[in-house]
Amino acid sequence: MSDVSYRELSLNGLWKNNPAIVQLLGLCPLLAVTGSVVNAIGLAAATTLVLVCSNTAVSLIRNIVSDAIRLPAFVMIIAAAVTCIEL
Repeated sequence: MSDVSYRELSLNGLWKNNPAIVQLLGLCPLLAVTGSVVNAIGLAAATTLVLVCSNTAVSLIRNIVSDAIRLPAFVMIIAAAVTCIEL
């Protein structure tokens, strides 16, 4: 391999196709909202509750829902959990 391919590989691995950077950038709005420890704890509790509720519901209906509508059903469950917790 030439130096150019190593350079392209490094550039792609560090900047273009780096899931850690993408996830970190996705957390930036959350970090801006949580300016105090109380807000951060509340957001962490809400996130944990949404994850537990949605994962429980998805695992209960996973075998019941057909493959054709599985993804939309899961999205609806997660959206409903987020909406309920947000209220």
